[in-house]
Amino acid sequence: MLIKFLLINLLFFIVFIIHVISSIEQCNSKETCSPCLSLSNQCAWCTQNSTDISTRNGSFFHCDTIDNLQLTCPDHLISFKSYHYVLQNDSLSNAINSTSQAVQLSPQAVHVVLRINDSEKIPIHFRQAEDYPVDLYFLMDLSHSMLDDKEKLSHLGSILATKMQSITKNFRLGFGSFVDKNVPPFVQPAPNTVERPCPTSYNGPCVKAYGFKHHMSLSDNVTEFEYQVREAPVSGNIDAPEGGLDAVMQAIVCDDVIGWRNNSRKLIVFSTDAGFHYAGDGRLAGIIEPNDGECHMVNNEYTHSDKQDYPSIGQISAKLSEKNVNIIFAVTQSQLALYQTLTELIDGAVVGELKQDSSNIVNLISQNYKKISSSVMMMISNDLSDGLTVKFTPDCQESKRNKPECTVSVGGVLNFEVEILATKCINNGTATTFSIYTHGLNDKMRITVQTNCSCFCSKVPRQINSPKCSNHGTYECGVCTCAKGFYGRECECDTASPTVESKIERCKKPGSSDICSGRGQCACGRCKCETTTIEAGQRIYGDYCECDDFSCPRKNDLVCSGQGHGICGCDKRCKCQEGWTGDDCSCTTKTDSCLVNNTICNNQGICECGRCKCNKDSGYLGPTCEDCPTCEHRCAATKDCVLCKIFDSGPLTNEQCDRCSYRFDTVDDARKDVNYRLCQFDDEQDQCRFFYTYHNENDQLVLRVQKTKSCRRVLSVRSTIIIIVTSILAFGLFCLMIWRMLATLHDRREFAKFEQEREKAKWETDVNPLYRQATVKYQNPTYRGYKSSLLFFYEMRLMDHHDNSQVLKRDNSNDSSPIPTPSPPPNNLRVNSVVRLTTIFDDVRTGKVVAFDNGSNMVTLHMNGTKPGLTTIAVVNLIHCREWAVVKEPNDETLEPLFPIDINKLKKRQTENEAEKKKEASFINLKASRTGQALFRDIKKTMNQVIRWSNNDILINNTVRIVDPYRAENVSIDPPTQPINAANQKTSAKGDNDTKTHIIKLVDKFWSDQTKLASNTDSNSTTRTKSGNSSKTTDSTSTS
Repeated sequence: MLIKFLLINLLFFIVFIIHVISSIEQCNSKETCSPCLSLSNQCAWCTQNSTDISTRNGSFFHCDTIDNLQLTCPDHLISFKSYHYVLQNDSLSNAINSTSQAVQLSPQAVHVVLRINDSEKIPIHFRQAEDYPVDLYFLMDLSHSMLDDKEKLSHLGSILATKMQSITKNFRLGFGSFVDKNVPPFVQPAPNTVERPCPTSYNGPCVKAYGFKHHMSLSDNVTEFEYQVREAPVSGNIDAPEGGLDAVMQAIVCDDVIGWRNNSRKLIVFSTDAGFHYAGDGRLAGIIEPNDGECHMVNNEYTHSDKQDYPSIGQISAKLSEKNVNIIFAVTQSQLALYQTLTELIDGAVVGELKQDSSNIVNLISQNYKKISSSVMMMISNDLSDGLTVKFTPDCQESKRNKPECTVSVGGVLNFEVEILATKCINNGTATTFSIYTHGLNDKMRITVQTNCSCFCSKVPRQINSPKCSNHGTYECGVCTCAKGFYGRECECDTASPTVESKIERCKKPGSSDICSGRGQCACGRCKCETTTIEAGQRIYGDYCECDDFSCPRKNDLVCSGQGHGICGCDKRCKCQEGWTGDDCSCTTKTDSCLVNNTICNNQGICECGRCKCNKDSGYLGPTCEDCPTCEHRCAATKDCVLCKIFDSGPLTNEQCDRCSYRFDTVDDARKDVNYRLCQFDDEQDQCRFFYTYHNENDQLVLRVQKTKSCRRVLSVRSTIIIIVTSILAFGLFCLMIWRMLATLHDRREFAKFEQEREKAKWETDVNPLYRQATVKYQNPTYRGYKSSLLFFYEMRLMDHHDNSQVLKRDNSNDSSPIPTPSPPPNNLRVNSVVRLTTIFDDVRTGKVVAFDNGSNMVTLHMNGTKPGLTTIAVVNLIHCREWAVVKEPNDETLEPLFPIDINKLKKRQTENEAEKKKEASFINLKASRTGQALFRDIKKTMNQVIRWSNNDILINNTVRIVDPYRAENVSIDPPTQPINAANQKTSAKGDNDTKTHIIKLVDKFWSDQTKLASNTDSNSTTRTKSGNSSKTTDSTSTS
């Protein structure tokens, strides 16, 4: 990072050097004043006569950088800087009385003189005055939906006035209302609704729609405000947006009607629960004349509502800025986002959420007024001339749409810096004026700008054939413009002159035979100094090239210690600037670093170059001559006097104590006197430590003694024992924790190692004989692509009041027989009949028929759920059932189906996942027995990718074969179909034997499970038979 930082700084330094050099060369290229000053703000012009000034590089440059010209040209003859002066600067103050006006912005008037392409910075200050006048005009939507808001506001006027008067004592209120343009399609055109557009359920006063009505001018009469709000009738319109912008425009521009004061903060509170129409919406009613932004009020009512279009948002923003008016949008929650977007387009606008009944209007106005009043935004008037740019730099970091905005409290001061840049000549050099003001306030600063389109010296009449130009040219701004046939600085060279030797002699310094001091060339009697043999930034100058700026003494390889210390003169001596001295201007004349106790070098030496040079015979040393190794230390010499005078202790007697001639001062804490030498000792009587400092003041030693001593606390034996025991226990506990932590880390490493070893020993799921898949899939043996169907089960949390006591029994008498071919579906299935279905997978479903479709053979059954309180709905295709039977006929055949079947939806379900269905159907062999099908499915759970049918045989890995009746002894290995070498044959035989062993285990386990299942089924059948016989006996007894 350090190398990167150094490289970046080096890059900036090189760019700066290049910029300086290029500025010098550009400035030197201009030979007249006006082009020189227009070229760059780094260029300056010297108006001194060429004969009175030394040369640089063989010819004098009137246009040069200010640093170069200051070496040879007097300051009053240099035209360089832009400048400004203050015309009016009243101090910031509050208003003394109601007739006086507060001053919040200073200065008030400034005159600026600018060079082209140069800028001038002006500091300005703003202070928010106390009790600044506030005019608040309440503009309310009086459509019928705002009725409850109007009633609430009529009771809150006094509370609002009290709240605002706590912020400013000079407060006035006004009231106006709006609805919308009274033209279709904004209102109903029917005659009975035009005059009374309110709902028929409303019996109160209601007037026809209007654009804007002014009810009360700004006044401090709160009772009148409440009365006007209460008596104002409501109205209505038919579209959602209102004509509020019409009312805002009239409230802004009609100063006399509203009663705005010139020196007040103007505030409009816009209250509504709807959106707003803007420019262009008037075309819906055929109103195409744009809004002119003028006042059109007659008898306190807007007269051009049906003549002019709505104002645009840009017009509203411009008028608010022009009239210094702020606006608060108090809107309901539904309109909050719309008006927040609007405030981003309008300077000085804020938005607040209004409750449905406007009960929070007082707090909303108070909070948003504080937000507006504490926000200070600097604005520029519209009369800023083209070619001028103004930039604000506030002392805060806030901004709004690239405009400086800061927050300040009452009485607080903000500082801004205004930078004005002129990019061209403005009004041919005549003065132009614009204003800077704070938005929402009347304070302004008038700035008059005048550009220097030409040099001041050019206003002096030119001297034709001037003696300063050898009577062969015109003299202007210190420069000769030679006539034809003449050249030179003073037009002294004639192109036809033959006396070359005389001109060479003029290039020799008196007393020297060198032409141009050996560092230049003679051209027409003038020396042209060298530029190629010196480094960048250095220069050779003078009439005879005898001067340079790099032969003076150096410090840290900087001529005259660098910029700001001094400049190199023609006599090769440094001319030090103020505050520096010495041959190389490296010694400062300041003595701040030599001061100690308000004395220079402790009165024991002199200050040279900011450092103390102690007197050799005094014995004092150190940076401020305060240390004296051979002297008795002041602390030891004054210790007993401090004990005697301040603490009444120590070895001194009363007579010896009276001879202590020092001055004693007591302080609370002597250790805080960092500027003085600190002394500290222990009192032998009480073993307490005392502190004091000493310094010289008016040739007297002053001792500043701390009032209280610092006594060390002596621990008792009991406390010492407790501390020792506690420390031992804490150390032991710490060691135990370290041991436990190390043991835990060791255990974790061992456990991780164990886990790693166990992972290596894990069985693969397709070869582990103990692996049982968590899910079971049932395949439909008669599946044939799109013609097959699925069995859908849906469980619904419905109350089931049916008791299904039917006994189901599976026929396992012939497990090896093939699956029978399904019979055609019955035609006697009716709604509410109870049927028992046996699928091709031997699943038995018994339930009540809810719906049946003869076309698709789909039957919907109502069955008991898997849990109490649940009901299962099953949709079964009868074509794929092995057998079925009607257990119970319906009692009522006229019942409609409870759940009609959506055939299209069922067919859509049938065609889903076609690829998976085809894949699953490829594993079904209808010619094999049910036992073979079951064994195939059982093996397929763990060996899904390597099992297939070969006729009626099960083939695994294309080598291991299981033939009917699929017992363990029927497992064999097929011989290879192609010859292989001995090594591969041995490896293949070992793999086949392993697979065969694994398959035999699976077959044995399958037949073991089948035996257990058969025994459990027989046991359950016997139990159910006995239960049935017992029931029959009971029934017979009951019948008897």
